[in-house]
Amino acid sequence: MPKHPVFRKYTREWLSEHTGYTRGYLSKVSTGKMPLTRTFMEMVSFKLNEPKESLFLLDAASVPSSSSQNHN
Repeated sequence: MPKHPVFRKYTREWLSEHTGYTRGYLSKVSTGKMPLTRTFMEMVSFKLNEPKESLFLLDAASVPSSSSQNHN
């Protein structure tokens, strides 16, 4: 499984310091042990002020949509 560009561009330690996510959580996302969520992508994109398209390899089938996470 290829790494998302965000994990090639930044270290987990740097990302942890700049996004507030723990290194352990970032490690799990990086290795695929934790699913990549739209919320995570949006928060990292916002915190780094970079478009999510440049930080993540977006695969619509593997990322839950916002509507499937909200039970309105």
